[in-house]
Amino acid sequence: MKTAIHPMPRRGRFTAGMLIGLSFLTGAAQANEAGSIKAGREAAESCAACHGEKGNSNNPAFPSIAGQSAKYVASQLTAYRDGKRENDIMSGQASGLSDEQIRDIAVYYAAQERKVANPADDGSDLGADLYHQGRENVAACAACHHSEGHGNQPAGFPALRGLTAAYTAQSLKDYRSGDRSHGQAALMTALAAELSDDEIDALAAHIASLD
Repeated sequence: MKTAIHPMPRRGRFTAGMLIGLSFLTGAAQANEAGSIKAGREAAESCAACHGEKGNSNNPAFPSIAGQSAKYVASQLTAYRDGKRENDIMSGQASGLSDEQIRDIAVYYAAQERKVANPADDGSDLGADLYHQGRENVAACAACHHSEGHGNQPAGFPALRGLTAAYTAQSLKDYRSGDRSHGQAALMTALAAELSDDEIDALAAHIASLD
């Protein structure tokens, strides 16, 4: 692993600030993840067309959602349904979902095994540094999303393994612009605001190489 780009103490204070809220988020996640896996499997039948069988996507245009935090999946579906996050496909898919159906779908996908079939061959040294070490005003991605991109289910931080570079880059740019700012996205908007286009592309390339 490479040395940190900036002194650890300053970066550590920033990361600690994020971790202060982690215990609150964990409790909230545990309180809101009640749902039925069986009912979720039935409610998610149409999702497979884009996100693949059991949530492992074979189409680079659509992210894998297997193994994602139930809190995260529920928050995204709710945001699509309520118009807080917009997407031509997902807004329509989520528009008729009840709160119970959203909880069921969320716990169903959280229970599935995440499989990465085709990780990118080429990563990025800069992206790896940013992901694992961070820099001044930018906490290491690994602090919340795990060193290998497994995410943190109890806290609601999504898994990143299996995401394509194009999808990750666009997501970071949406956070940076404020297009994605609902709920927990507020944590990401502050971080992404500090990233240049080159850094976003580098992070996306590294994340795409996680297997």
